[in-house]
Amino acid sequence: MADPDFTILTPNAMLGYGYREDHFWYGVEHYKPAAIIVDSGSTDAGPYKLGMNRMTCSRESYIRDLSSILEACFHHKIKVLIGSAGGDGSNEHVAEMCSFVEAIARDKGYRFKVATITNALTRPFIKQRIVDGKCSPCGPVQDLTESDVDKAVDIVAQMGAEPFIEALKLDPDVIVGGRAYDPAAFAAFCLVRGVEPGVAWHMGKILECGGICAVPKGRSMIARMRKDSFELTPLSPLEKCTPVSVAAHTLYEKTRPDRLPGPGGVLHLDTARYEALADGRTVRVSGARFVPTPYQIKLEGVERLGHRTIFIGGIRDPILIAQIDSFLEAVRVYIQNLFPELDKTENCKLIYHVYGRNAVMGPLEPTPAPGHEIAVMGEVVAPTKALSFAIANNVRTSILHFPYAGQLATTGNFASPLSPQEQDAGEVFKFSVYHLIDLQPGEEASLFPIAVRSVAGDKPAPSAAATHLTAAQWTAFATEKPVPIPEKQVSAGEVAMMDIAKVVRSKNSGPFELTLDIMFDSDASYRRVKAADLLTNDVIKGLYHVADDDIITNMYFDPALAWKCTIKRPWAQGSIGERDTLGTQQHAPLLTVKVPAIGSA
Repeated sequence: MADPDFTILTPNAMLGYGYREDHFWYGVEHYKPAAIIVDSGSTDAGPYKLGMNRMTCSRESYIRDLSSILEACFHHKIKVLIGSAGGDGSNEHVAEMCSFVEAIARDKGYRFKVATITNALTRPFIKQRIVDGKCSPCGPVQDLTESDVDKAVDIVAQMGAEPFIEALKLDPDVIVGGRAYDPAAFAAFCLVRGVEPGVAWHMGKILECGGICAVPKGRSMIARMRKDSFELTPLSPLEKCTPVSVAAHTLYEKTRPDRLPGPGGVLHLDTARYEALADGRTVRVSGARFVPTPYQIKLEGVERLGHRTIFIGGIRDPILIAQIDSFLEAVRVYIQNLFPELDKTENCKLIYHVYGRNAVMGPLEPTPAPGHEIAVMGEVVAPTKALSFAIANNVRTSILHFPYAGQLATTGNFASPLSPQEQDAGEVFKFSVYHLIDLQPGEEASLFPIAVRSVAGDKPAPSAAATHLTAAQWTAFATEKPVPIPEKQVSAGEVAMMDIAKVVRSKNSGPFELTLDIMFDSDASYRRVKAADLLTNDVIKGLYHVADDDIITNMYFDPALAWKCTIKRPWAQGSIGERDTLGTQQHAPLLTVKVPAIGSA
């Protein structure tokens, strides 16, 4: 086999989120990719998608994104691989995504050979692995029980590269895969073409997020693959990749950036190298190692907890704001007398979210002092819709009319912006299965059956367009350049972290972890913060009110000029009492950390 040299195009980080048509067609026509690969999966939105069997995006959004992809597939003979169809990758969503492909083919007159990959794991199979001691938590979660398996509304398993490899052997035009490890489809396409495993998986870990590693953050990306390296180029002429921006990508949503575990192995990035190429926009990456481990796959499952009703209103009276905690607790006690089942189980709960004090960060908030006005959102979960509404209605009216010490305003305590005041928020779920199971040799493929079908339109397909771009667009791609981003000017005196860092952010790392990143745009700023030893476990414990065993990772990552800390999530992601579903607003305490002056002790 000749050494591999081919390109892969990914239009965006999530099928259905949209992309620029001119960027896409420039990528197709200029780079002539061997494959268009796009991931569709995420647990970011919480457990409701799997619980309610809902896709991440609308049918219209998927049809829009797929239309150009399938046109390129048909006319340019480019393979199309889709992972985690519909978001959760359930078998139902694989079938639904396949129906979108078929609808477009019928409408346009295309003819495709389509392979689907589904999940054949059964509950008895999973329970037997529990009995055999072949099941373990994936992160800070409890051991899985047979009861958890029985109560789950649905359970999916993240496939690795092997099912995609088996499907590619059948030479389909399109592969629609079920729930998959995000980089699996990317890695599989490379592995069958002779790319080294470390290179294939490292590329997949970056490209599955589209153009996020570009500067400024982009959407569409081209990867040029060789046996021992890959090169990344944004499809927007106004974006570029840099060694630091590419190295930094493995910080994103990860527990730690240098060890990335997945099905069948761990990607080690200690020896990875990042080289800027002469065009000023492309980065070559090499040196990652894929270290095989006993084969495990991740299970994801959700349990229904009940029905949720919410209400929201404002409080401006400073007399009430000053005693808001005791006031709301008095309302709770009163409501518990009316509904004795309230707060006895996780299926029947009242939770207050006090905006303007600590609604976003809850127990992590270091400065929970209320402002001149606050908003209270009441969240009530109960086994039935009727009971949820009844409790919420009584809570809201009690907040409106309950007495408090020093009360002067006797007409009401609560400014309601909405009518009706109570809002149905639907079913509520929790992630009850987030575990790894050990596989026997061969099961990594056999547990994910492949089916092949032909889809075709009833009319002849239109001729391929000579180009989808105007002369002006071709000129723009050839001549436009990224706008230089000036390096942050930093005082030599004491500064706040927000004045020296380029990026300060937070994000989920799976449903049970929250990860914090600080990145710098100069080696000098990075070394200054690192040498000051500002971000120790003791500092994090003080800022976020966490204990030692809540801190999973606290490390510096030199290739990205970055610091990372990952902690246990103190509340269930996307479930009862959620404060920040994606985890994107937990970084604020880091902004004001003081960095000492240069040369100070």
